[in-house]
Amino acid sequence: MPDLFPPLDCSISVTEILDFHLLHGNRGAAFSFGDADGNITDISRLEFVRAAHRVAHILRPRREGPEGQVVAIVAVSDVLIYQTILAGCMVAGIVPFAISHRNSAAGVVHLFRNTGAHQILTTQASLSSLLDAVSDQVSSLPEPYHLSIVEFPLLGQIYPHLGHECQADMFTPYPRPSSQPGLDDILLYVHSSGSTGFPKCIPSTHRTVIHISTQDALVSSARLAPRFAVGALPPFHALGIACSFLFGIITGGTACVYPPASTPTSYRPPPAPSAALAITHARNARADGIMAVPALILEWAADDEVVAYLSSLNLLAFSGGPLTQLVGDELVRQGVNVAPMYGSSEVGLVNCIKAEPGPAGWAWLEFGKRVDVRWADQGDGTLECQYITSDIHQLSIENLPDVKGYATSDLFERHPDYPDLYKIVGRLDDVLIMANGEKTVPGPMEDIMLTSTHPRIHGAVMFGRQRNQIGVLVEPAMSVEDVEEFRNAFWPAVEAANAIAPNFARVYKEMILITRPDKPMVRVPKGTVGRKATITLYEEEIEALYQSVDISHTVDPPSSWSQPGVEEWLGTHVASIIGQGEDIHIRPTHDLFEQGFNSLNATFLRHRIVGALAGRNLEVPQNIVYAHPSIVELARAVIKLAVGRGDGEEVHDPVAAIEAMIARYSSGLDAPLSRSLPPQLDSDEDDAVVLLTGSTGGLGSHILELLLRSSGVRRVYAFNRPGQGAAVNRQRNAFADRGLEAGLLDSNKLVFLEGDTARDDLGLNTEALNELRSKLTAIIHNAWVLDFNKTLSSFEAHVRGTRNLIDLARSCTSHDTKPRFLFTSSISSAGGGDPTRGGPVPEEILMDASVAVGSGYGESKYVAERILAASGLPSTSFRIGQISGSATSGAWATSDWVPALVKSSIALGSLPSDSNSSIAWIPPETVARTIVDVALMAESPPPVLNVLHPWPVLWDTIMEALGRELGLPLAPIAEWVARLRERTTGATGQDLESIPALKLLGFFTAAVLSGRMNTPFETNKVLEVSESMRALSKQPLGKEDVMRWVAYWGRKGFITGYA
Repeated sequence: MPDLFPPLDCSISVTEILDFHLLHGNRGAAFSFGDADGNITDISRLEFVRAAHRVAHILRPRREGPEGQVVAIVAVSDVLIYQTILAGCMVAGIVPFAISHRNSAAGVVHLFRNTGAHQILTTQASLSSLLDAVSDQVSSLPEPYHLSIVEFPLLGQIYPHLGHECQADMFTPYPRPSSQPGLDDILLYVHSSGSTGFPKCIPSTHRTVIHISTQDALVSSARLAPRFAVGALPPFHALGIACSFLFGIITGGTACVYPPASTPTSYRPPPAPSAALAITHARNARADGIMAVPALILEWAADDEVVAYLSSLNLLAFSGGPLTQLVGDELVRQGVNVAPMYGSSEVGLVNCIKAEPGPAGWAWLEFGKRVDVRWADQGDGTLECQYITSDIHQLSIENLPDVKGYATSDLFERHPDYPDLYKIVGRLDDVLIMANGEKTVPGPMEDIMLTSTHPRIHGAVMFGRQRNQIGVLVEPAMSVEDVEEFRNAFWPAVEAANAIAPNFARVYKEMILITRPDKPMVRVPKGTVGRKATITLYEEEIEALYQSVDISHTVDPPSSWSQPGVEEWLGTHVASIIGQGEDIHIRPTHDLFEQGFNSLNATFLRHRIVGALAGRNLEVPQNIVYAHPSIVELARAVIKLAVGRGDGEEVHDPVAAIEAMIARYSSGLDAPLSRSLPPQLDSDEDDAVVLLTGSTGGLGSHILELLLRSSGVRRVYAFNRPGQGAAVNRQRNAFADRGLEAGLLDSNKLVFLEGDTARDDLGLNTEALNELRSKLTAIIHNAWVLDFNKTLSSFEAHVRGTRNLIDLARSCTSHDTKPRFLFTSSISSAGGGDPTRGGPVPEEILMDASVAVGSGYGESKYVAERILAASGLPSTSFRIGQISGSATSGAWATSDWVPALVKSSIALGSLPSDSNSSIAWIPPETVARTIVDVALMAESPPPVLNVLHPWPVLWDTIMEALGRELGLPLAPIAEWVARLRERTTGATGQDLESIPALKLLGFFTAAVLSGRMNTPFETNKVLEVSESMRALSKQPLGKEDVMRWVAYWGRKGFITGYA
């Protein structure tokens, strides 16, 4: 006859639920175990509750003393005995505190004092050292703290008829309380892992525990696997308590555990958990499913016979950490129903468990109907999971500032096709925010590395917070004799992880650090690696690794210092840095940055050049790769450094190089257009169809927002290069980061395109190109890499992309006029001349290329302006000044030079003062509004507009405001730059992270000290055509703007202590 179950609607307390089973003599098995001979021992709910009453008699005879005293349980015990004593405390009106015996003595005492626990229930035979240390800690406290130690009851005392008790057996119930506890009274305590310091107490009330027991995860598991093997879970952990005691007594399943190691008359510690033991006892207990931590599943997956057994079960659930995708996929392929069970001590287990993996795959979660989840977008494609308290889900901890709820710090991604499915990718505090502000979520990459079989590893923890490069700490399964040999063997697993990572997050072979046998990774009670504690343990080794990579002493030099020898050496190293395999083909005469190189790659290559030249007492320029961006050019430069000569060096004439590129990409533009060009656009604004490049950038996001809001725009094509994740998700992240309304991206007027402007066909198919040709009325070309280190040749792909877009516009057939072409240029395209020689820079095309000479960035923008002017299209080049942080959110890209200056000033101890300079920085909202206004205006706009703040303020006005926010004094700018230059000598990786201006020393020297920042620009025409610019003339930058910028950089983790 099935058990009569108590109501689980919180009309009675947990202790009343226990008494309900006692009153009704419920014979259903709450716990069960088996032996090798096939014998099964079931512990009925009646027997379990009777055993709990016997525990209560032992711990608090006759119910003497006050109710609600906290008693700590610190023990090494069989699961059945542990859970029975936990329940016995509850029956006795005691609040049990389940504490891991793996905590330090100081951590245990910390928990005692936080909850007022003065009694320990323990197993002294197995924990004498810990108990002695606890006693010493208590004795050293500044004030007296009474602590008594009580031994665990013996098995025979609480289970005199183990597995065979019935109502006829002798039993004395424990006295009832004078009044039943309230549902919101604390029932028990558990604690956090304590991986980053002392563990934290987590209280659970009667209401909370009932809600946890009735959540979908446990209920659906009981339905699929009524006999659920949970013996490998730690009994003191919230997961172990939920899957054994709560599962068997409240949810209604049977928790299959290991047989007690203790005898009726003597204590014996349980066997150490192992993968083999867990399978053996699951089989012996005839379990329908198993609950395990991922470490056990990784071992099982390597045994074909065990996998065959797992495939015969209804469920293989896991919790406590991630299971690697490849292992899970292979188990599912072999018929195992793998299911993550997600939750925490604060909220319970909250997702649905299915009979088989859904169409999205086993790793994707569907949250149960009894939880109210709120998602906090992190701006990088991830969402933090937050729970809102409700009548059917009471949380143990509430920490949200606006509503009653709990922010988990767990990061998920939403499935692109199944919006109700989510996959956990890491934790908010695990995210590595690099020195350049980029974010790396390490979990998915670590999971792939953990699948390495040759060699096998026990742990992988990535590091790189506030660094320029990401590294990984690896714990080998076997001792390592040859580190280099291990790195080479492990490298394929790292490459597999790199394949899913953005370029900035790639792990290079130099950045693999191996643990020492005497310093294993720190593990929390669940068996997973304590990330922060492990990183702290290896702090010195990690710092030494970064310094050694910076110095690169181990790099072998070229076989010869001839041109062919150095080119071959450079080609080998470039391929290893840039590639995912050995079949990478690098063209030695082509620009490296057009072949996939980025600033991080350039840093690594320079490190290797430094290593090759070690011992020669030579200074390798910081920008050597930028200044010589092809292998052939770089080889000449390296040879000159090494032996004092160059092969066939040529004198570089920057003006000639600019004019040559203009001529090359203007060729053919003198051909007549297919249609005449009337002076005005069609005045029907409803017909506007705009192609916008670079929509995911800072300015691009603001432009896109205005276009989507405008009733005068019928369609917007957002054109970007392919990247990590779907285009719409990248755009949502960009909007979220800048505080823009993400709901606009659901507009049916928005179309995302991915391609490459450097290709003649833009990387689009014929159908897409024909659609653009037939519909476009305007092109806003905003995509350009901002890098002041690169030379002109490294921007050639951008210039080529501009010409390809011009050709697209010239081939359009949609209207009587060709599309209006709007180009976001820069004041650096015209700011290179002497500001004293000819007054302000006019709003017109400048034919003297010398005005652009300076940085490759400004030179390339000047080239594009000249090509566009020769295109015959109705066009405007916007020479945009320094764009500041958002006027509303303060968002200012941390890769820009101003944030680099600010962060570096914190490290240098002062901000630069220049009483002779002024600032005309302009908010992105105004720039975007000006561009969109010009795009949609009926009249023909001027060919050039200078877009700077019409009301400049003194440089020192802003620096003083920054100084007040950051607590920094001002120093003369010449002194500041000199101090910056001094820090380049012997600069380490840590220096480059804390002082990012070191990478821009040339820019600060040439641009700031030479007076380029003060080059005046006319703004008459832009003020005529833009109402937003006229409005800005009444709003100079001030301290409120500075406060917003600093707050944003603080929130991003770019600077600390200022959020």
